[in-house]
Amino acid sequence: MAESFDGMLPLIQELTRTLAELTEVQKNVVAAVRSDDLAALGECMKKENVLSLALRNQDRKRVALQQALGIEQIKLSQLPGYAPDEKTQQAVRQAAEQLTAQYQMMQAAAEVARSALECGLHEVEGMMTRMGLDPKQTEIHSASTSGAHTDFHA
Repeated sequence: MAESFDGMLPLIQELTRTLAELTEVQKNVVAAVRSDDLAALGECMKKENVLSLALRNQDRKRVALQQALGIEQIKLSQLPGYAPDEKTQQAVRQAAEQLTAQYQMMQAAAEVARSALECGLHEVEGMMTRMGLDPKQTEIHSASTSGAHTDFHA
């Protein structure tokens, strides 16, 4: 089991790094919304999608590894108790604590970003109303919904 458990620590550390990157993206979302920088906001959304896919892949690896170890129902906080030796237990405990802390930071940053986006949306709706447009009745048309396709990168 010790050899199989060796993959758990790097995986937890990889998850922590990805969450740290996602936290930074959430902070950048807030900055983009506050500065009305739609291009930066678009880049943030792209990065967020990439990191979300990375997190899903990492979580699949975690599930597979825990299944291989026969501990698929174990919570992160219980994981150190299944480590084969004291040194590994301590390392996994520390990594799990860092992952939990980073997850909490990411959740807080995501909440701030969500609030900033909602405030920005309310501002846009207010602006539309002042222009005599009903935001609820305005339909968004894009090149993809109208059937046309233009490659602006050509």
